[in-house]
Amino acid sequence: MARPAPAAARALQIIDLLVTHRGEQFTISDIARRTGIGLGSTHAVLAVLEETGYLSRHPVRRTYGLGPALVSAGMAALEQHPAIRVAAEQITKLAAELDADVVVTAATPAEIVFVVVGGTGSRYGPGFREGERVPLVPPLGLVFMAWADPGEVEAWLGRAPVALDRDRVELGLATVRERGYALGRISAMRRVLGDRPASFADPRPDEGGDHDALVASISLHDDYDLPAIEPGREYDLGMASAPVFDSDGRVFVAITASGFSPGLTGRDVVDIGERVRACATVVTKQTRGRPRG
Repeated sequence: MARPAPAAARALQIIDLLVTHRGEQFTISDIARRTGIGLGSTHAVLAVLEETGYLSRHPVRRTYGLGPALVSAGMAALEQHPAIRVAAEQITKLAAELDADVVVTAATPAEIVFVVVGGTGSRYGPGFREGERVPLVPPLGLVFMAWADPGEVEAWLGRAPVALDRDRVELGLATVRERGYALGRISAMRRVLGDRPASFADPRPDEGGDHDALVASISLHDDYDLPAIEPGREYDLGMASAPVFDSDGRVFVAITASGFSPGLTGRDVVDIGERVRACATVVTKQTRGRPRG
């Protein structure tokens, strides 16, 4: 494992904070408080980020915001990952069709990142913000892990904050592979995201326990995923998520819809899941991805 680089980690924390709170600017004190970085270290990191153009400082208010260098970085990243651009175009249509919030998420080795947010108008939606992150630990991330290599799945299982019902998790993974999409209940979604805890928007390096506690709260219940859908039964659907595959058949990003009205019939739930999968399939095909069964 590579040795940690504290200065680099602090710089990324600050950038993540400003990405998550797009359109806002913060003073040095605000940034230090929200990230948990010491004031002196915050000042030093901000000086470098401002000098290199990744952040800009208002000359009168002395507040910091995203800088022009990040624009070119973002455009270069979109050229390198066209699936994100195509997905961003497609989710606007899907959000209108479903009257829901739809996001594009990507998985890092340890987290799920909300990359693009579209259609954030649902009265039932949690109000996702681009740049937010949640931990990639069971049971979160079924749609990414269902097609992952066995070693990745084992590493994911090993990060669980509490003891797992492994049989249930494996059933969930198999169900996602069979359906082509994941489904989750709204009760679990609310425990993870519904209250919009500051720890998600403003992560602090020494306070990861907030994440663990929230994930543990859903791991201890059996109502995160929906392994079986009965057509005539009512469900409070929290999310429907489907994979976008790359040219190697790996899940590159996922398209996730949420913010549904309560009391959907099983038929409605299946229709939503199929629509989300169809949208993800369009993105996969347009970007020459290779779907996996």
